[in-house]
Amino acid sequence: MSSWVRRKLMQFDMRRVDPSRNMNRFYSVELTKDLFGAHGVHRQWGRFGTWGRHRFDWYKSLPEAERALSDLVKQKLARGYLLKPPVPDA
Repeated sequence: MSSWVRRKLMQFDMRRVDPSRNMNRFYSVELTKDLFGAHGVHRQWGRFGTWGRHRFDWYKSLPEAERALSDLVKQKLARGYLLKPPVPDA
């Protein structure tokens, strides 16, 4: 990912809605860093109106974590999820 993406787009929120299949899902993925400097990807998913589930995956370097985040976003977009527009900073 470019440095602009690293600075500005640390989180991606997606949604997949298909009324004919009673599908109303969300998927959120973001880069994160722990107190010891490990880089990770936090993802949360589920049906709207629920807390859903979440998972942390940790990586040895920031480029590895960025690749994982990018791959997850590509997979979800290929499955029909749509990116939610970002909310402007106040």
